[in-house]
Amino acid sequence: MVDGANRYVKFPCPFVHKRLFDYFARDLFRYVGQLYPPFADLSDTITDDALNVRNLLRRYETYLRENRDWLLKDVPRRSDPSTSSGQALRIYEAVYHFNLYAYLDRLLLRRRGQALPEFPTGNGKVDLLLRYAGRPYAIEVKSYVDEYAYREALRQAARYAQQLGLSEITLALFVEAVDDASRAKYEAVYTDPATGVMVIPAFVATG
Repeated sequence: MVDGANRYVKFPCPFVHKRLFDYFARDLFRYVGQLYPPFADLSDTITDDALNVRNLLRRYETYLRENRDWLLKDVPRRSDPSTSSGQALRIYEAVYHFNLYAYLDRLLLRRRGQALPEFPTGNGKVDLLLRYAGRPYAIEVKSYVDEYAYREALRQAARYAQQLGLSEITLALFVEAVDDASRAKYEAVYTDPATGVMVIPAFVATG
């Protein structure tokens, strides 16, 4: 498919999505380290029959913060065209998405669960379906830009959950940094008036 100067391919097959995501995630993150401390109490996150996806993202955020220096040391970065040397600076957003998938995939596999990705296409979105204890959970993954885009992301996540037949979905918002007041304000649970779906926002600070 062609979108302006960009060319891309859409793969409607979930098997192809997962194989591609597995390939790129493992190519970038062959070693993910310790996912959580061995004696950590995970009862607020995962039990024998349920997941708390927001708390799962909280644990991922802690994991990323504690390991980012070595974990992201050699990942692809954007070059700054304003410098004569084209110095590489910011990490590509997709890197964080692949790392989140790698984290969730390995964590759930330990408990006979699954993380199933929808591969990003021309629209830049990443959706993750989690299956655990016979139940599906959905995560819409976005990068936080501003309040306008945030509101649209809430509505988009609700529509996606409705398509899946789910009554709730978690919206993971990657952002370089977020203060406590903004986190409290923008992580308020949103019920979409058009679909009745409950959207649960959760920031993941990358800085």
